[in-house]
Amino acid sequence: MVLICLIGCRQPPAVVTEESRPFVFRSLNLNQRRPDGTKDWDLTSPEARYDLNSRTVRALGPSGILYKNNKPAYRISADLATVLNDGDLVVLEGQVRLQQLDKRKLLISGDRLQWRPSRSRMVIDQRPKAEDAESRLTVREIVFQQDRETLRFKGPTTLQRWERKRSDETPPQTVVTTAEGTWNLSDGTLVAAGPVRAEQSKGRTLTAARLVGNTQDQYIDLFAPVTLSIPKSKGEVNAGVTRWNYQSNQLKSGEPFQAVLDKGSASGNGFVVDERSNTVIIPANCRLQQPDQRLRARRCSWNWRTDVVIADGGVELKRDSLNQITTAERLEGQLGDDGFVRFGRDGERVKSTIRLDQDSNSTSDDQKRSSDSSTPAVTF
Repeated sequence: MVLICLIGCRQPPAVVTEESRPFVFRSLNLNQRRPDGTKDWDLTSPEARYDLNSRTVRALGPSGILYKNNKPAYRISADLATVLNDGDLVVLEGQVRLQQLDKRKLLISGDRLQWRPSRSRMVIDQRPKAEDAESRLTVREIVFQQDRETLRFKGPTTLQRWERKRSDETPPQTVVTTAEGTWNLSDGTLVAAGPVRAEQSKGRTLTAARLVGNTQDQYIDLFAPVTLSIPKSKGEVNAGVTRWNYQSNQLKSGEPFQAVLDKGSASGNGFVVDERSNTVIIPANCRLQQPDQRLRARRCSWNWRTDVVIADGGVELKRDSLNQITTAERLEGQLGDDGFVRFGRDGERVKSTIRLDQDSNSTSDDQKRSSDSSTPAVTF
């Protein structure tokens, strides 16, 4: 039920026309309660005009409150309101603002909002966007279902995110584009259809088929096929489900992946890209292949600032040019500008085995002495 209170009614002086001029009121007060008697919403205006024939109210500077559990949840305001059919449809125009009143302070805004109070449904279809302290969401159309606190966004969607505080003076560190989706403002659940594309200011690009996340827990899960570009090594990672924890600036996957690099390839069971430590970690079953060498280990890491590569646990490095196998519990190397990793540092405990090919010109006596093994192994 919508209750309309019109205060200080004054009818304009009669004029010589057949049509009646609208009533002008010094104050307008609209409010609605739910079937259980609790507050649903209030809307007030300092000045309004009511047309009897069209049953239309036009109000200046409207503002109001949307309630949840009988407590204020959102503040709404605009430059102009048009109330049609005695409250069946409310159209807000101008600088429309729907401000969340909890600690997150999400602001939904646009140039026009069409509100069906009986359906608890609001549609912003002119320049809609949603903003909080660190991010901005821009779409073609926003539908807010008030009773379920669900935001549905339509059309191409762009999410801009700043690592610290949103600012029009500073470009965002990450820009994510998706298609349609929904966002539950009550529990933070976010679902968006693909294709998904995320571009970071550091040059990396991430793509996925779709995403599911939670803004309260501050993560987004990206679903396969997931690709991640690595500009410095001119490579690309192909992975399964990957979680982006944007609070800790970390990408993490527990599924097998394959990476194609400028000079070789890498694979493993899962990976972690940690922005804070500038490190990529392969936590299990690490494999690295480059021309002339192959490495395997339980765990590998790469610091893209220092270009130090570390392999840990059951390390085996095979070099084709030397016909050499090196084993160790830990090997360190350096990624060069040419894209090759060169392993070996002073003080490392390693065991190397070199296979020496038999000389075709060796004497018959030498051949007899080496008859037990055509390629003897030298270990040191």
